[in-house]
Amino acid sequence: MRWWFRARRAHTLLAAALAVFILTVAVLQDAAVGLPSFLHGSADPVLLLLMAPVPLCATLMFSLESRLTEGESTGVRRVAVLDAGLVLSTVALAVVAASFLGLALDADAAPAAGRNVAFLAGLMLCTRAFIGPPAVMAPVAWIFAVIFLGLRGGGRAEFWTVLPASAADVHAFFAAGAALTVGTALHILRPGSPTRIRLH
Repeated sequence: MRWWFRARRAHTLLAAALAVFILTVAVLQDAAVGLPSFLHGSADPVLLLLMAPVPLCATLMFSLESRLTEGESTGVRRVAVLDAGLVLSTVALAVVAASFLGLALDADAAPAAGRNVAFLAGLMLCTRAFIGPPAVMAPVAWIFAVIFLGLRGGGRAEFWTVLPASAADVHAFFAAGAALTVGTALHILRPGSPTRIRLH
């Protein structure tokens, strides 16, 4: 039964992280702060919502890494697939909630925050397939790269940044979808996985 309690705790933390994400989006909305660009030397406005997905992504990683060896040795479920479903459902809830808040609060940046959860979660999964738990830092590293290297001044961003793009940006939409799709596939099929079958 220990595995059940551990999974229950991870899911409770994930629900709390999702609530924190929703509250952060509702409070920050379109708030921005001026930060310097290392490449262009200008102070660019940076949306505070860029950081909103980080706690949710970190909690997802914690949930994915919550394992009990004794349970895995007798596992009968394809837990990698179940974990992928957990990631996708969490991302979907974040996207729906952020989109709803965008409409309800007339906050243009809110729906983009949901898309950014999809992109950063996908990026984290892609990185996790190769370096394991340290991939929890991938979303933070990407955000700082965007802030300090990806802004060109005048509200413009480099094409690779994705995060600062508006919710209607087609390129950012497809980039987020591609990152999440590839990350989910790698999570399920990655070679060298410690185990693909374990109790959840």
